Amino acid sequence: MRPPVRREAGEPAAALVCWALSLPGLATGRRLAARLAEQPWEAPEGGTVAECRLFAPARLCALDRESGEAAALPFARFADALARDFRKYRGHIVLGAAGIAVRALAPLLRHKSVDAPVVVLDAAGRYAVSLLSGHWGGGNGLARHVARLLGGEAVITTASDAVSDGPPALDELARAASLRILDWDKLPRVAAALLEGEPVPLSDPLSCLPGAQEPRFRRGAETACGDIPLVRIHWKRMPAGPDVLRMAAPLLHAGVGCRKGVDAAAIESAVRETLAGHGLEVAALASLATVAEKAEEPGLAEAARRLGVPMLAYPAQDLAAVPVPHPSEAAGARFGLAPFSVCEAAALLAAQEARPAANAILLAPKTVFQGRVTVAVAVCMTG
Repeated sequence: MRPPVRREAGEPAAALVCWALSLPGLATGRRLAARLAEQPWEAPEGGTVAECRLFAPARLCALDRESGEAAALPFARFADALARDFRKYRGHIVLGAAGIAVRALAPLLRHKSVDAPVVVLDAAGRYAVSLLSGHWGGGNGLARHVARLLGGEAVITTASDAVSDGPPALDELARAASLRILDWDKLPRVAAALLEGEPVPLSDPLSCLPGAQEPRFRRGAETACGDIPLVRIHWKRMPAGPDVLRMAAPLLHAGVGCRKGVDAAAIESAVRETLAGHGLEVAALASLATVAEKAEEPGLAEAARRLGVPMLAYPAQDLAAVPVPHPSEAAGARFGLAPFSVCEAAALLAAQEARPAANAILLAPKTVFQGRVTVAVAVCMTG
C-alpha cells in the first residue's frame, strides 16, 4: 500500500525567530543559530526545530555589513515586527531586556493554548528566561535547550518546575499525550491541587494520560472531589459543567467524499453534523481523509484547515481493498474497481494508520448530505 498524500492544516512555520536588539546580542544570536542547526530543539508536539531566523534593527544590520558574517533580516521597530510575525513562527527568542519583550508582547497575547513560546536572553547568553507558554507551548524546554547550547542557565518560574521533586504539570502531561484541553479555566484549580498534594479525580477509561499516576491522581473517579474538578478524557462528546475539566482524545478520523466544487462550509457542516449526531467530540477529530483524486479539491483543504486537522488522501485501489458496510457501485465504476465507499474506507484507513496495533471500527457509517458530500467516522480501539 502506498502512503497517503498528507496535507497539513495551516500551522506556524517550523522555525524559531531570534530577535537581536544589540550588536552583542546579534553575535550571540548567530552563535545560537549555528548550534541549533547542529542540535535541534525537540518540540513538545513531536518533531524537531533546527532553523532559527535572525532579525535585528536596520541600523545594526547596516553597522554589521562589514563583518562578513551571515546577514540578519532588518526591521524598523521591534514591536511592529513582532506583531507582524508572532503567529508565523514556532517560537521566539528575544536577545534583550525582558521589559522590552513584555511591552511588545502584551497586545498580542490571546491564550496559553495558542500563544507561541517566548524565551528572553541577555546579550551574552548567560540566562535564558522562559517568559511565555512555558508548558503547553514548550517555552520551558526551549529555555533549557537554549541554555545548554550557549553554556548558560535556564530560568524557569512555573510553580510545578520550581519545586524540587514537584508534581507534574497537567497541561504538560496533556501536551505530551496529544490531548486537547477544552476547559482551560478549570486548569488553575487542578494545578493548585497537585501542588498542594491533593489527589485529582481522573476519568481516563482509554488510558490516554499514562503520566497521571497515583497517588497524585485518583484514577477511575467519576465525580469531582470537593472543589477539585474531575478531569475527564474521551473522544465522545462530554457535557460541560462547573466541576469537570474535559480533555478530548484526538482519535477520530472522518472520511469524506464530495462532488467537484463543493465549498468548504458544506463539508465542514457535514462533518460537524455527523460527529454531533453520533455523540462524538469535534475536538477529538484527528484528520479528514479522502481519495487521492480529491486531494486538490479546494473545499476539502479549506474544511480541514477550519477544523484544524491534516487532510489525508489515499489511492482509489487502496480504498477499494477495505471491506466496508456500504460500498458504492458508482464509486467502483468511476475508478474501474470493485464497488467501494470513499468515506468509509478512507476513515478506516486513516484510523488504522494512526494506531497500527489497534482495531479500526466505524463509529458513524456513511451519511449522505444533499447528494454532494458523504461522511463517515472511524476510531482505532485497543483491546
